[in-house]
Amino acid sequence: RIWDADGDSDLQGVNNFDGRKGSPAGVDPEKLTSEVFNYIFRGKEFPEGCGIDREVMEAMKREFTYWYPMDLRVSAKDLIPNHLTMALYNHAAIWDDQPELWPKGYYTNGHVQVDAEKMSKSKGNFLMMDECVNTYSSDVTRLTCADAGDSLEDANFSREVADAALMGLYTELKWVEENIE
Repeated sequence: RIWDADGDSDLQGVNNFDGRKGSPAGVDPEKLTSEVFNYIFRGKEFPEGCGIDREVMEAMKREFTYWYPMDLRVSAKDLIPNHLTMALYNHAAIWDDQPELWPKGYYTNGHVQVDAEKMSKSKGNFLMMDECVNTYSSDVTRLTCADAGDSLEDANFSREVADAALMGLYTELKWVEENIE
């Protein structure tokens, strides 16, 4: 069995079956053998005599096949050389003969800045999404996030852009109200 203890590199959606935290189905971790894992995750034959009810095993298999293959893994750019690379290695090692179960895509992004400074609680410029929505509205928050950038470069949530978008939408709303009557 290959299991990377690093959470960002493991098999996303599979980590409830590792036996360390206990199984949601009440399965004794000692019964989680290679044969059981091969049945659930690799489509091998049901392991007769494993001591786990077939119905429970089918539920575990359905849970796995609901999440796999993973369509998209999104993460920060600084995780490319470690977590994301190891995640690819783990998938390729476990499903060496089933590449259709490998992740379909990865997307990485930069970090988030606020007003061109690193967002940080210690700097006092940390913004939560609900705070932005309450301050600016959901439409203005979406427009500001769209303007912030979507590449490997650090995104910049600019309060100046948010203020301008708010005023622009307000001005447009007033113009529509005046001209529709």
